Amino acid sequence: MNTNLDSVNGILTVTIQGDLTSTTAEPLRPAIYGALEKQGIARTWKLFRLELPAAKMVDSVGLNLIVSLLKIVQQNGGKMQIACANANVHRTFMFTRLDKQIELVKL
Repeated sequence: MNTNLDSVNGILTVTIQGDLTSTTAEPLRPAIYGALEKQGIARTWKLFRLELPAAKMVDSVGLNLIVSLLKIVQQNGGKMQIACANANVHRTFMFTRLDKQIELVKL
């Protein structure tokens, strides 16, 4: 997992290499939460961007993590964006209607 804060544009980007499944989502949860709530960073971003450049699959545990992240982002008054390269992952977000609450971007 890589984290980047663009404080000029107010964008916090978290990049996850690989799938977002039950075996990867739970170990990533504390690290991503920590990035969102890190002292001094929590109020400097307005857009949280989750990049999934290599993901070929997002399962129910991964979706649960995304929904919990969305709640944190909204509580902080921000917006969320997901960038993914795989068409099947993109369709998963469309099928679950997360595209109605989260901006989807193709990589």
